[in-house]
Amino acid sequence: MALEEEITEDNEERLVMEYDKKKFREEFPHLAKELEDIEGVKIQIRGVRTCEIKDIDVVRLMRRCDREEQAIEIIEYLRKRGEISEEYALQILKQLKEKGLRSFGSKISWGFFEKEYRNNF
Repeated sequence: MALEEEITEDNEERLVMEYDKKKFREEFPHLAKELEDIEGVKIQIRGVRTCEIKDIDVVRLMRRCDREEQAIEIIEYLRKRGEISEEYALQILKQLKEKGLRSFGSKISWGFFEKEYRNNF
């Protein structure tokens, strides 16, 4: 599929993304090449990960932990407060036991949230 002068994606929620062809190639050279090499294939993006300060959940808190014991403490605390369900708590405890703490993502270091959200305040 050759890139048009502008790339526009319009989904069910009416979200529109536009990119200048030259800028798209500069920012995403490998993706641009793949799209140019593929004939007649449409790629659907099913989700976009967004994060606002109010969206800090159990996983993001666990990613700050150094040890699994700390993560278990967070899970239990949020479960007792009713902020996560018993079922979800068991699911993430199982993943923690089987795959380890870093299976939830890399460690979030001190200052991460400040840097990430600095422009929102």
